[in-house]
Amino acid sequence: MSALLGLIAANRGEAEDASTAIVGDSVYVRYANDLAVLKITARPGAGDETKITLQLINPERGPIDTADFVHTRSQNFSNVLKRLDAYQDIWQIG
Repeated sequence: MSALLGLIAANRGEAEDASTAIVGDSVYVRYANDLAVLKITARPGAGDETKITLQLINPERGPIDTADFVHTRSQNFSNVLKRLDAYQDIWQIG
């Protein structure tokens, strides 16, 4: 689980204006041009599954939106990145 979170944090932290932090089972991503924080949580599921939950949080108003999906070890890590990119586009952050 921590390896997956480390990969996500490293990938999201590549943006010049991004800062990331791993706290427990979550990665927090904040972009300089956006007040909202993206919280990415990875929790064990059944068998080799990992449940990834994305939550967009406004520090002043609380959670704005939440989405989740299941990732398995047999899937390529790029699948996780594609989904993260899609949600970031939908939520217009980063």
